[in-house]
Amino acid sequence: MDVVSNLRRFGCLLIALVGLLVFAISTSGWSAEQNHPAVKLAKVDSRTFDGQFPADDQQEFALPEWLDKLLTSLPGADETDALVNEFAAALRSGDRQGGADSEQAARPEIDTEVTAEPPNRIGPDNQARLESKSEGLARSEEPVDPAFPKPASITPLYTSPVLEGEGVWTTEDLPRSGDGRPLLYKTLYRPSVEYPNAVVYLAVFDMSRLRTRFFIGNTEPGIYNISYPSERESLSKIVAITNAMWMQQHARGAGAVFRRQVVYPMVAGMATLVVYEDDSVDIIEWSDSIPLRLVKDARQLRHLIVKDGLVVERVLKNGKIEDSEIGLGGFLIDNSGQSTMGKKAWFLANRTAFGIREDGNLVFAMGHHVSTKDLAKALILAGCKRAIHGDANIHNIVCNFYFRDERDKIVRRDKLSPEQLKYTLKRYDEGYSKDFFAFYER
Repeated sequence: MDVVSNLRRFGCLLIALVGLLVFAISTSGWSAEQNHPAVKLAKVDSRTFDGQFPADDQQEFALPEWLDKLLTSLPGADETDALVNEFAAALRSGDRQGGADSEQAARPEIDTEVTAEPPNRIGPDNQARLESKSEGLARSEEPVDPAFPKPASITPLYTSPVLEGEGVWTTEDLPRSGDGRPLLYKTLYRPSVEYPNAVVYLAVFDMSRLRTRFFIGNTEPGIYNISYPSERESLSKIVAITNAMWMQQHARGAGAVFRRQVVYPMVAGMATLVVYEDDSVDIIEWSDSIPLRLVKDARQLRHLIVKDGLVVERVLKNGKIEDSEIGLGGFLIDNSGQSTMGKKAWFLANRTAFGIREDGNLVFAMGHHVSTKDLAKALILAGCKRAIHGDANIHNIVCNFYFRDERDKIVRRDKLSPEQLKYTLKRYDEGYSKDFFAFYER
């Protein structure tokens, strides 16, 4: 009897020890995870404007009658032909001053078939491609530019499975200036603790050598308010094009400035990407104290997603503090075209965003299967102090790179993310219905 009793006591003690060991291991792992820079980002309450006004302020901020009419009508095709044709010609020729030769700019045919593989996971083909690129990077010697140093590498949050090149900035497969100096760096990163298959692709733009221009979509209602600019801009040195923000009908009264013309009224407190007269770029909360004479282009959308180098967790909405996660009011869709609304993780989507670093360089982020907050984390780890959400959904997220020869003819194109749909490489050749940003060498 004593033997049986002793065995029982020993068994209970062994179970207790095993349980204690498991708890210690799990606690240690959690503690290590919490100390990772992607997780330790401080959280702030941002009482910034998110596009909805308290009831008492509705009258003050009511849309003017002319703007309300623009938001409910579409422009005729003849009203945008001049802008569309100029931009299309610039992309086709690569040289606005060129003659017959410039119309023969070489470019490969792009497969217009939409990829069937969902961009929210890294498939075998993509993994092999990433590994191949990483091997090539290890063998190559990238140019060093003291004026545009490579950003510090970001320590991966996940060590398994390995995503080759994660957090390491590279100039491989990116446009360069005529003297061979880099104009951009890029990397990819998995910033989410809860969703390991969320992948964000990042590109840092050297704004000391690049100029940014905002273009109004040719079916946006604001196109009516644009007079054709007398200052003809050469796009012969095009380097990249990205999407801008959501269409105006989804942007809840967001403002815009196009070549010093106010297209939609600017709204105080709203997140704004602004291009100043000196071609510097910033991301700010708009203030009425900013002289419009200093602004060349600007586009607004809701609230900042990064503020003071921190993830914005909450915002003031209709007089109440609410979660800062950004949706499209039912228009966020998954890769099958189904609305994400009603799902527990409705906020996981294909998204883009813009961030600004202390050095004044702009960062563009394209995330797949990612939340607004995790996208914001990636931008902070890329050195951003403020950031604004861009467009969303798989057909609307675009970052195209243009490679030019010594005559500035476009000879090749590429995209930031391998998951970006292939047909979008030609999206802007004949203009586009939605707003976008063009970047070209100074």
